[in-house]
Amino acid sequence: MTATISVKVEGPVGLDEPEQLLEELGRETGLTWRLETAGQDGTLDGGLAAIMLEAVLGGAVGAAVQVAVQRAIETWRGRRLDPPPVTIIVVQSPQAPQPAPRPDDLTTPEGS
Repeated sequence: MTATISVKVEGPVGLDEPEQLLEELGRETGLTWRLETAGQDGTLDGGLAAIMLEAVLGGAVGAAVQVAVQRAIETWRGRRLDPPPVTIIVVQSPQAPQPAPRPDDLTTPEGS
């Protein structure tokens, strides 16, 4: 199984807060995260309207990573007086179809 896990933060955040969350997520999950900023709205505090952090999961680690992501987000939000809303999105990639067996790969029992 492969999945993409995204963390979307909406609302104004400080200049270094996205990097802090990125570090927190990496530390908690052991995954490599990438950061995208969107909607720079020119708020007076230099904040951003939204940030998106994404990582790719492989294997059967999804549930454990989701728990670690939630823990990292709660730690990060706990340091703020007015924490912005955060959404966690997990999208599972469809598994590649297995090739059909070829006729010469099929074995027939002896005596058939």
